[in-house]
Amino acid sequence: MPNINAEPAQTEYPLLRFRAAGLRRSVILAWLVVGALTAVAINKNIVSEEPRFLVSIGLFVVVMAGATAANWNKVLLTHVGPWLAWGWTIALTLALASIAAIPDMFSSVLPVFSGVVVLTGLVLPPLRHIFVSILAVFLLVITAATSPDASESIGEISIQALTVAVVAGATALIGTEFEREARAGARRLRDLQEQRSDFERLYAVSATLASADSLTEGLPQIVGTICTYLDAQIGVVFLYQPDDHSLKIMSPMWVNGHTLDVGDLKIRVTSGGIIPQVFRSGKAIHLEDIDDNPDKFGVVGELGMGEALIAPLRVEGFNVGVIAIGDPVAGSFDPDQISDLASLAAPAALVLSQLGRYEAAAEMTKRMQEVAQMKTDFVSVVSHELRTPLTSIIGSLDTVVRPELSKEASVDLIESARRQAGRLQRLIEDLLMVSRIDRQSVPVSPEQIKLLPYLHDVTGAVKMHDLTISVEPSDLVISADPDHLGRVFINLVENARKYAPGSPVEIVARAVRSRVDIDVVDHGEGIGFEQQARIFDRFTQVERSDTRTRGGTGLGLSIVKGLVEAMGGQVSVGDTPGGGATFTVSLPPATVDEEFSPRSF
Repeated sequence: MPNINAEPAQTEYPLLRFRAAGLRRSVILAWLVVGALTAVAINKNIVSEEPRFLVSIGLFVVVMAGATAANWNKVLLTHVGPWLAWGWTIALTLALASIAAIPDMFSSVLPVFSGVVVLTGLVLPPLRHIFVSILAVFLLVITAATSPDASESIGEISIQALTVAVVAGATALIGTEFEREARAGARRLRDLQEQRSDFERLYAVSATLASADSLTEGLPQIVGTICTYLDAQIGVVFLYQPDDHSLKIMSPMWVNGHTLDVGDLKIRVTSGGIIPQVFRSGKAIHLEDIDDNPDKFGVVGELGMGEALIAPLRVEGFNVGVIAIGDPVAGSFDPDQISDLASLAAPAALVLSQLGRYEAAAEMTKRMQEVAQMKTDFVSVVSHELRTPLTSIIGSLDTVVRPELSKEASVDLIESARRQAGRLQRLIEDLLMVSRIDRQSVPVSPEQIKLLPYLHDVTGAVKMHDLTISVEPSDLVISADPDHLGRVFINLVENARKYAPGSPVEIVARAVRSRVDIDVVDHGEGIGFEQQARIFDRFTQVERSDTRTRGGTGLGLSIVKGLVEAMGGQVSVGDTPGGGATFTVSLPPATVDEEFSPRSF
C-alpha cells in the first residue's frame, strides 16, 4: 500500500498525477453510463414501474456529482485523498449493484461491473483494487442469484463471475507492474534531479575557482560557496605541507560571509587529532555535540564549531588537505550532506592544489630572480672590490720605482700596497669561507673561552674608541672555536662602524638559562623590518649595490650566520631601543672552567 504522505513531490507525484487523470476520465465515462442506463430504463418502462430505479439512479448521480466536483490532483496529495478515491469506487460499485437488482436491468448492468474492475485497477493501489474487485464479484453473484430475470444456470453465473474476476486479476497485475515502473521512474527522476543539483553546485564551485587569481583570494570564495550550498556558517581548509609533514590551516577562514584571519597554525599529520585522522583515513566524518567537550575535538573545538562535517581533499587518489564546515544555519546537518561535501571537495581540492603549486612556482621564480639579481650585484661588487685594491697596489708599485721618490714616500707607498693586499686577502678568505659553508665543511675546534678578556683581545684590532664591552658575570666561559668566533665579532663590529658611523657600539654578554647571549649594539639608522628577514642572506646589503657608498660584498653577515651555526649557536637581529640595530649571538656555555691557553685570550 503506497504511503501518500511520504515525499509526494518526489516519489509519488507522477503516479498520483496518472491516477488523478484516470479518475477525471472515469467520471466522464460514468456519466455516460448513467445516461445509458437511464435510457434503457425508460425504454423498458422501468422508471414508471420500479420506483427503486429512481432511488438507485439518484444515489448514482449523487456519487457522480461529488466525484465531478473534486479536484483530484489536489485531493490525492492530501491525507484523506486516497481514502476518498477508494470510497468513491466502493460507492459506485454499490450503486451499480442496486441498479442490477432491479428486474430487467441485470443484463444491462453486467458489462459495467467489468468496467468498474478495470477502472479500479487504474486509479487505486493494488490491494485496494483487489478489495473492490472482490466486492464487485460478490455483489454480482448475489445479484445474479436473486434477480428474477436471471434464469441462467449456476454455471453461467459462475462464468460471468469468473470473467469479472479474471479481468480484476489481469488489471491487478498490470496495475502492480505499472506502479512498480512508476516508482522506479520516480526514483530515477529524483536521482537525476540530485545529479543536476550536484552538477549545478560543482559548476558554481568551478566558476568560483576559475575567477580566483591567487590562493589567498580564491580560498574564502571556494569555502564560502561550499558552505552556502550546505547551509553551514563556518568553513576552513587545511592543506598538507610536505616539507614538514603537517597540515597548515589556511587563512583566512570563512565565517557567515566574512573572512577571519586565523594566523599560522600547523598540525602534525602523525598527531591524534580529528583533522589528521580524516587526512590519514581519507574518510569524511560527521561530528555532533562538539560544545559538550571541545578539548576532545582539538582544533575543531578551538574554532568554536558546535557541529561539523569534515572531508578529505583528494587529487588523483592522494590527499592534499582537509576541509571542515560547521554550525548548520538551522537544525542539524543531514547525513546525505557528508557525501555532498565530498563531491564538492573534489574540484576544490584540484584547484586549490594547482593554485598552491602555481603560487609556490611563482614564489620560487621570484626568489630565483632575486638570487640571480643578487649574484649579478655580487659580481659587480666583487669586481669593484678587487679592482680598487689592485689598482692601488699597481699604482703604488709603479710609483715606488721612480728614482726621484724619497725614502719616506716609498715607505708610505709600500705600506699602502700592504694594506690593499690585506684587503684582497680578506676578500679571498671570505669567498673561500662561503664555499666551505655551502659544502658544510667548516672545520670547528671548540675550546673553553673566558669571554671578557677574549672580546677585548679580538676587538682591539678594530681600533674603535667608542666601543664598550660588558660581560655578566665577568668570569663567564663559553665553548666555541676561537678563530671563528673572532671573525664573527670583528665582522659585526665593523658592520656597526660602517652603518652607524660616529655612534657608540656596545658588546653586552650575559648568561641566559642554557645559553650565552652576546649582543652587538649600535645606535645608527637601524634596519627595516622587511630587510631584517633577509639580512643574513648572501649578497644582501642594506643599500642597493648601484647606490651604495660604504663598500663591501654583502657576504659578512652571511658568513657570521654560517660560522655561528657551525659552532652550534644562533644569530638574530632586532631593533635597538631609541634607534639602531642589535645583533644577538647565542652560543652554548662551557661546563668546566679550565686553564686557558694564550690563544683563548
